[in-house]
Amino acid sequence: MSGYDLIAYAGNAEDVVLMRAFAGQRGGFFVDVGAGEPVSGSLTKNLVDGLGWRGVNIEPLPERHARLERARPGHVNLRVAVGDEPGYASFFRVVPGAGMAGGGGLSTLRRDVLEGHLADGWRYEELRVEVVTLEAVLNAYAEPGFDLLKVDVEGAEAAVLRSADLRVWRPRAIVVEATVPLTTQPSHQEWEPLVLAAGYKLALFDGLNRFYARDDEDELRGRLSVPANVLDNYIPYACARRAGLIGPG
Repeated sequence: MSGYDLIAYAGNAEDVVLMRAFAGQRGGFFVDVGAGEPVSGSLTKNLVDGLGWRGVNIEPLPERHARLERARPGHVNLRVAVGDEPGYASFFRVVPGAGMAGGGGLSTLRRDVLEGHLADGWRYEELRVEVVTLEAVLNAYAEPGFDLLKVDVEGAEAAVLRSADLRVWRPRAIVVEATVPLTTQPSHQEWEPLVLAAGYKLALFDGLNRFYARDDEDELRGRLSVPANVLDNYIPYACARRAGLIGPG
């Protein structure tokens, strides 16, 4: 890879931290709530491609779910949202306004979060989606002590984490987006007490996400505690594409 050991597909190189933390552990299992795209922005692509991990990818946007189905046929790919009130709910797909681009990653169940985006010039489309609890997903597809739980749901993180008993499921590591969308304002106060009470210790805040390890996983917490840096010898996905190291995907 022209001198680089790893491509960082995640926007904040979170996947580089995870690859360091789980180095050499093949065949792990993850649950990714708010999986997004299978390539660009993915925290789990390196785990899948480099270490043979499999997992549950949860993504309510139909076009993103379809891409996950094509890219990860050996996984469980669920087109649902996760929350503490199962049933059906409005899901707001954020789309660009005039002169803007992107927006899919800002889509949310929360109308107050949507209103903040609208004030910044974004537009939206309203979808009707099924909402399930994290407990239901874990009961169906996971086993206690699985390796990684990742939550990125644009302001609805507390509802996701409330919807399962983490004291029973005990994933080895948990990564949660921890700022108000598109700001540096911390949002973890709403849900972090749930995580700590379930027997976790904070390993790292990288400016966007908070990384936790179980309180009996001191070695793992140490490997998670350092942000991605030059010693990880990685190149961001966008730079790798511009350099012609990889094709579009």
